[in-house]
Amino acid sequence: MFNYRIGIYPLIIFLFFSCESENTNEIPEINDFYLNNVAAFYADYNSSNHTLSVYMEFLDVLNNIDSISGVIKNNDITFYEFELENQEVNSKVYLIEDILINDNNNPILSENIFLYNLEITIIFSDNSIYTFNNDLTTSIAPNIMDITIPSTIQIDQTEWTVLDLRIFIKDLNSLNNIENVKYEIKRTLLNGCDTECIFDENCNEDIIEENYISDDTWIFNYTESLSDTTFIYDEEILLRPIDGSAYYNNDEIIFEQTDCGRTGIIEFKFIVQDRDGLKDEVEGVLLELIE
Repeated sequence: MFNYRIGIYPLIIFLFFSCESENTNEIPEINDFYLNNVAAFYADYNSSNHTLSVYMEFLDVLNNIDSISGVIKNNDITFYEFELENQEVNSKVYLIEDILINDNNNPILSENIFLYNLEITIIFSDNSIYTFNNDLTTSIAPNIMDITIPSTIQIDQTEWTVLDLRIFIKDLNSLNNIENVKYEIKRTLLNGCDTECIFDENCNEDIIEENYISDDTWIFNYTESLSDTTFIYDEEILLRPIDGSAYYNNDEIIFEQTDCGRTGIIEFKFIVQDRDGLKDEVEGVLLELIE
């Protein structure tokens, strides 16, 4: 009896480690499924039209796939579930394109969340399952948080004055997603010149405009980041002196002389636009130019 127990223990140990060895050999095979079989995968969500596009292509036709489904989650909350469809034209390809809008015509994905977890599950014909995760980013419009601009500024009699502007931008999609930060100006009321008109015969008349004007050069410069999502942009604007003097840079004339530097009220519009075409605007910011 004693010898019988001695003989069976090695057999049990052998079988145990054989099973462990088999399971160990299977793990890399499962983990490498994506690397060994998937030729291409991408997921995109267009925030402007709320369209989800998911594309998956295998290196070869896999006849043992029963279904491929996906779930969009954030903090364990499920926002949307879908199933990829196998394409008849190319049976190696599975895809879906769907508009994520609910019955009330509102977007299913939150406008305040920019990063979701996309979980893809492949179910095979033998009921085995393979799952992998992928980030799904959404486009969120940038936000103008604050603007540093004086309410009044005094124009010098003979020297050009520098108007410093600073704008604080929040973009959850990071700094690289900001296309540009710019400004436009409306000359709400600029007083006429109290002098003899030499360069402009209408210099004594007030300038009153209802529309904003813009220029390709009226762009803010990035200065620094306060965080991964909050950024500072600065710009300097030159204001003509009361006597209308020209502006020179190293003896090169930049702005020609005029009859006067006008006082009065101008309005600013500030615009930030991202690479997804989303933008934020603040308009009607008043600045009074005084002598």
